Amino acid sequence: MLIPALFALGAIGAAADEAADAAARARFDATLDRVDEALRENPGHVQVHALDSCLSRRNLAVRLFQIGEPVRAMRRLDYCVKMLQIPEPKVAVTTEPTPEERAAKAAKELERSLALEPDVARGLEIWRECAGCHRAEGWGLPNGSVPQLAGQHREVVLKQLADIRAGSRENFLMLPYASIDRIGGPQGLADVAAYIDTLEISVDNAKGPGTALAKGEKLYAENCATCHGASGEGDGAKRIPRIQSQHYPYLVRQFEAIRDGTRMNAHPEMRETIQGFDEAQMSAVLDHVSRLQPPVEFQAPPGWQNPDFAD
Repeated sequence: MLIPALFALGAIGAAADEAADAAARARFDATLDRVDEALRENPGHVQVHALDSCLSRRNLAVRLFQIGEPVRAMRRLDYCVKMLQIPEPKVAVTTEPTPEERAAKAAKELERSLALEPDVARGLEIWRECAGCHRAEGWGLPNGSVPQLAGQHREVVLKQLADIRAGSRENFLMLPYASIDRIGGPQGLADVAAYIDTLEISVDNAKGPGTALAKGEKLYAENCATCHGASGEGDGAKRIPRIQSQHYPYLVRQFEAIRDGTRMNAHPEMRETIQGFDEAQMSAVLDHVSRLQPPVEFQAPPGWQNPDFAD
C-alpha cells in the first residue's frame, strides 16, 4: 500500500503546486495592470525620471516572471507601486440581504410563478433530475432525509422553491438543484410544481412509534388542525402544506427546526404555537400526523410505479 500512497501524495502535491502557481499568476497580473495604468495616468504626479525607472523595472518584471522567477518579478512591481504612489485597490463591500429583503425576493418570484400557465410535460423533464433524491414517484426516503413530495399543493412547492432560491429557507442540498441553471426562472418553477401535484401519494410512509396516539390526536386537534386541516390536508391557497403520509423522521426534523428558529421561512404563528412542546409532546403529535392519510383518490394503489419513468 506504500507505493499507491506515495502516488496519492504526489498527486496532492502537484495539485497544490498548480494552485500556488495560479495564485501567483493572478497576483502578478493584477499588480501589473495597476502599474501599467499608473504609468499611463501618473496619479501621484511623480517626476518623468521616476516613470522611466518604473517602466524599466516593469519590463524586467515581465521577463523574470516568464522565466519562472515570480518572487523577483513581484519585488520589481512592488517597488513600482511604491514609487508611483499607487493606492491600494478598492475592495468591493458586499452586504448580505436582510431577512426582509430575502422574503420580498421570494414573494415576487412566487407571485410571478403563480400567474403562469404551467407546462406539466416540461415539469416532468425537470422532475427527472429531482427524482435522483426524491425518487420517481416523489415518495422521498423513510429515514426523513428526503420528504415525500407526491401530491403536495403546487402553491406550497412553489413557495418553498422560491424561498430556497432567495435564501429565506436554508437548504444547502436543495439549493443547487433549485437554481435557475437547473430549473429555469418562474416558468420552470410553475412547471415542476404542477407535475409534483399530479403524483400519487404513498401511504406506506415511515410512521412514529405508536406509543401515545391518543395524546397526539388531542394535541393535533388543539394546536394544528386549525391551519393544517382536520386530516392534515393543508391549504394550497394559503401556502399551508399537506402533511398527510409524511415520513415521521422528516416531520421531527422540521418541527425541531421551526421550534428552535433555524428554519427561517416558518410561519411565526406556528413557531409560537409549538414553542412550549417538550420532546414527548412533539413525538406524540407527529406520530399522529404520520398516520394521517389523504383521500383514497389521491393514494397510490398497491405496487404503483410512476409510468413516466417506465423503460
